[in-house]
Amino acid sequence: MDSQNLHTIQKIGEYLLQHPHTLSEKMEQHKPSKLHAAFNTNTNDVKDLLEELFITIGKGAVESFTNTDTLHASVEEWGKKTADYCIKNDVSISSALTIMPPYRDIFMDITEKQCNEDQRTIRDAFDIYSQFETFLDEAIYSFSHSFLHEHIIELNHAKTQMQEISVPVVPIKQETAVLPLIGDMDDERSEFLQRRTLERATELELSYLIIDLSGINTINTWFAQHLNQLIDALKLLGIDTSISGMRPELSQTIVQLGISFKHVTKYLTLEQALLQHSAYSI
Repeated sequence: MDSQNLHTIQKIGEYLLQHPHTLSEKMEQHKPSKLHAAFNTNTNDVKDLLEELFITIGKGAVESFTNTDTLHASVEEWGKKTADYCIKNDVSISSALTIMPPYRDIFMDITEKQCNEDQRTIRDAFDIYSQFETFLDEAIYSFSHSFLHEHIIELNHAKTQMQEISVPVVPIKQETAVLPLIGDMDDERSEFLQRRTLERATELELSYLIIDLSGINTINTWFAQHLNQLIDALKLLGIDTSISGMRPELSQTIVQLGISFKHVTKYLTLEQALLQHSAYSI
C-alpha cells in the first residue's frame, strides 16, 4: 500500500479516536429495534462496548496497521467481552450479530468521506476500506466463537446435572437403596447409568439395590446390555440386586433382544420388592 493511502488510513484512525462517543450514538440510531429491547438493561455498558471497537481499530489505523499482533489480540478480546455481555444478558447470537452491519456502514461512510477529501481513487477507497473490514470480520469471528464456546460449556454443565438427576440412587435404609429409572435410555445415558450407579453404590456402602423400571418407556439393546453388565458388576462388589416394575411390553422386548436376567430376582412392583426384602418393611 502506497504512502498516500497509509496517510488516509491514519487520518481515519485519528477520527475514530477523536469521535468514539459520536460514532457509538450513530450505532444506537442504526441499531435494530430488537437490540434496543435486549440491551436497554444497561445502556452505558453497551455504549462502552460500541466505543471500544472504534477505539481499538482507530489505534491500529493510526499506527498504519503495523503492529497487527497487538491489534488482532485487542479485537479478539473485544469479541470475547461482547459475547460474555450477551450471554449474561440473554441476548441471542442472531440478535447480537445484527449490530455488525451498522459498523460496516459507518466505516464505509468515514472511508468514503476521507478518501474524497484526500482525492483518492475509487480503487484506493476500496483497498483502504478492506483494511478495516478485515478487523470487523475478525471481531465477528471472535464474538461468534466465544459465544458458542460459552454456550457449549453451559450446555455440557446442564447435561451433566441432568444426568446426575437421571441416576438417583436413593438410600432407604442402611446398606439398602432404590434406583428408579425414568424416561428413555439412550446409549450415552445407559453408559452414564452404569458408571454412576457403581460409584454411588460404593459411596453408600450398599449391600442391596432395587432397580425399578416402572418409569422406563422403552428398552433397547444398549440399555439392556448395560443393565446386565451393571448387575454383574454390582454382584462382584458384593451387592445383591433385584429388578422391579418390569412391564409385559418391556419383558417381551428383552426376550426378543436375547438378553436374560435369570440370575436376578424380579418383582412386578417396587412395593413388592420392598416388602420381600428382609431388611426393610413398609
